[in-house]
Amino acid sequence: MSIQSTNILRISEGGISIYTDKLTKEGIKKNCLRVFAAFSSLDPMFADLLTESLMRNKFTDARLTDAVNYVIDNFKYPKPSVADFVSYDKKIKVYRYDEMVENSFDFLRFKKVRLTEEQSKPLYVRLEDFETNNFEKY
Repeated sequence: MSIQSTNILRISEGGISIYTDKLTKEGIKKNCLRVFAAFSSLDPMFADLLTESLMRNKFTDARLTDAVNYVIDNFKYPKPSVADFVSYDKKIKVYRYDEMVENSFDFLRFKKVRLTEEQSKPLYVRLEDFETNNFEKY
C-alpha cells in the first residue's frame, strides 16, 4: 500500500532528490525493524515519531533504506535522533541556461531535462547524472 507519491522530483537547496519511488508501510516496517535491531535502547515510540517525520518530509522507501544504512554505518553515539534519519538525501545539481552561460560550462557535458509537465524551459544536469538516473529528455 502506498502512503505517498513522489513521482515529481523535488527541487530544493541547489539540487533535486534522486529518489522517485514511494513510501510504503512495508518499507517503513522493514527499516524500523533494522533501526531497532541496531539501536536496541530506542524507545518504542521512536518508530511513530520517525514515521510521522518521514511522511512530512516526503521520504521514499529507497531514501529511507539509504538513510538507515547511513545512520547504522556512521552514527557514533548511543542512540540516534529522528533528525539523523530525515536529514539524509542524495541530490543532483540542476542548472538553468543562464547559470550554464555564466559559469562557462561546456554544454556538451550536460543534458537538457524535463522535470515537470509545466516546465517551459529546459534545465540541465551533468551527463553522468543523466545517465545514472531516470531523467526525461527535454
